[in-house]
Order: sequence, then structure tokens, then C-alpha cells
Amino acid sequence: MSGGATTNLLAMGAQMVREVQPGYAGPARWEEIRKAVEAGLPVQAVKELQAELKRIGVGRPSEYVESIVSRASRQRRTRLKPEEGEMLVRVASVIARALEVWGDERDAAAFLTSPHALLGDATPIDRARSDIGARQVEGILLRLDLGIPV
Repeated sequence: MSGGATTNLLAMGAQMVREVQPGYAGPARWEEIRKAVEAGLPVQAVKELQAELKRIGVGRPSEYVESIVSRASRQRRTRLKPEEGEMLVRVASVIARALEVWGDERDAAAFLTSPHALLGDATPIDRARSDIGARQVEGILLRLDLGIPV
């Protein structure tokens, strides 16, 4: 992979951590993300996610990123495996959506890290690691955004 392509993937990894729903731009954006994840997002994207978690006030952000890819693996590799990249995109998307719905970083962080009855008392950030769990959390966030009790 050329240096320019590596730089583009690195920038994309950082951008995905901050986007609400990366696919809102349409099918072309989803295809761009799919290809980047398939090619292997740079390990730096995990560091970006950890920095974002820390910035919004999530305690012990390293625990969450460790569940995506271990520190040892991050030190050995320069790229994430596709399944690790998919998990990163899911978690980042849920975090960004929570920030949008709550409108306050501390409130969003509290929501993400507090057990929720609709998730069987799991925390939203933990559930966001799986596809089905992320959909559950997104459903809760949608209802909150629409003013429907949850």
C-alpha cells in the first residue's frame, strides 16, 4: 500500500471515530468505509477512539479499546483485522450518536457507561461491540431523541 493510501486510511480512521453515522452520506460513503475496513484500518484508529473516550469523560478508556484489539496486538501490527475494524466503526458510531442525542459529553459518557435495564443491565458501550448490541443501543438512542420514554 502506498504512503498516500496509508495516510488516507489513517485520516479515515480518525474521522470515523468522530462521525455520527458514517453512512449518512449515502451508499458511496458506506462503500468507502467497507473497503477501508477490509483493507485494514490503521492501528492508530484505536488510539483515536481511546483519545475520544478520554476526552468525553469515559473512565478507563483503555479497557474499552482493549476489547477491540489487545495492546500486544496493536504493538505488533500496523493494521486492524476486518472484524476489529468493524467493531471500531460500530463502537465509534454509537459513541458519536450518543453525543448527538445527549448534546453534552459528560451526559453521553454517563449514558454509555451506566447499566441500562433495556440491555439486561449491560452498559451501552459494552453492548456496542456486537452488531445486535449496537442496534439495541441505537434503538434506545432513537427513542430518547424522539422523546419516547425508555
